[in-house]
Amino acid sequence: MRQDGAAALLLMLIVVMMGAAYFLTVSVSIARQSIENDKSTAQALAQAKDALIGFAITYGDTHPGNVEGYLPCPDLSGTAIGGEGGAEGNCGAENVSMLGRLPWKTLGLPPLKDGHGECLWYAVSGTYKYNPKTDLMNWDNNGLFQVVASDGVRLLSGSAPDNQAVAVIFAPGAAMGSQSHASVSGTSSCGGNYIASNYLDSDPVHGINNAAVSPIANAVSRFVAGPVENISGKEIVNDRVIFITRSDLFNAVKKRNDFAAFVNGLLTEAISNLSALPAPAAINFSTTPVTETSGGTLVGSIAIGRVPGVAVAGNYALENWQDNLLYARCTSGFACLTVNAAPCRGGVIFAGDRTASQSRDTNAQRNDWANYLEGATYRAFAAGDVIFSGAQSYSATSTSTDLLACIP
Repeated sequence: MRQDGAAALLLMLIVVMMGAAYFLTVSVSIARQSIENDKSTAQALAQAKDALIGFAITYGDTHPGNVEGYLPCPDLSGTAIGGEGGAEGNCGAENVSMLGRLPWKTLGLPPLKDGHGECLWYAVSGTYKYNPKTDLMNWDNNGLFQVVASDGVRLLSGSAPDNQAVAVIFAPGAAMGSQSHASVSGTSSCGGNYIASNYLDSDPVHGINNAAVSPIANAVSRFVAGPVENISGKEIVNDRVIFITRSDLFNAVKKRNDFAAFVNGLLTEAISNLSALPAPAAINFSTTPVTETSGGTLVGSIAIGRVPGVAVAGNYALENWQDNLLYARCTSGFACLTVNAAPCRGGVIFAGDRTASQSRDTNAQRNDWANYLEGATYRAFAAGDVIFSGAQSYSATSTSTDLLACIP
């Protein structure tokens, strides 16, 4: 009898050990699968980000008559030119952000999918979408998105206007709650549908809804990066995100081999177009579209302001970089000032990239010359001095340096 009991106990122990081994194997397998899913998701998001940056920094090459920086509209319905994966040709009003599926076909990509087999979603800032275009596309153009960490509070992007994201890419993950990934016609590559709330999640605790973007021009939208859990430990947001900032785009633009020639060309073309010495302009950046008034500001014997619209009209480069082109002219019409010792009737300054102490976000900041110029150039321009000296050509090693050119 004792032997029978010992045998039964041993058998029970074996069964328990086998069960524990099974559950351990299953747990390891689930954990391993989760890691693989996360890896696939991260790879898809990174590939999409690289493609979007590539699209933006070559936009002028692929779309003659345009400058670099523009991003495509999302795929909103699967019925745009090219069908599923094609970007809408026009999306909303000027400076109004848009949300839809990533336009993978327009970007020259396969239908990128996350670790759960779902195609990616994409929000583009209204200030960066390619149609309708914003008024000024250059390195001072801010995005309209804030990206919040999983705690719902800490900002990953958007702590200041100049580091707000210009685009956000979402990996939606598996359906949660009442979400439906049921397919509709025209989604043979990705499956599913185009209802954002069926894929992107809401964090009601912090009032953030990834499926919504503001329909108001120049309004800032907030997105949260998953995973987010509620106070009970239940996951309520499983969206994984990656974002693109203004610096991501224009740091890449500045690395183009032809960017120095582009900047130097801006000065050359501006000088040519200003030979008649039109009045400088003042720009109101608070309006959509921005508005311009003529006359500038009279300081001593010179009038200062920006290169006016009459001198940039029809030239896509000058039109988009107009805010970076400052202008001084002699009110007498004769050579009353010097630029690097040369007698000039006027002068043009290309304001370099903003320094750490400069802000070009609000209308007031963008009409404060101290946020564009530095040192002796600032003092001469703001005070109406007639002696200007400084660099005359762009240097990739000193992108914030102001450049001067003479109107003989």
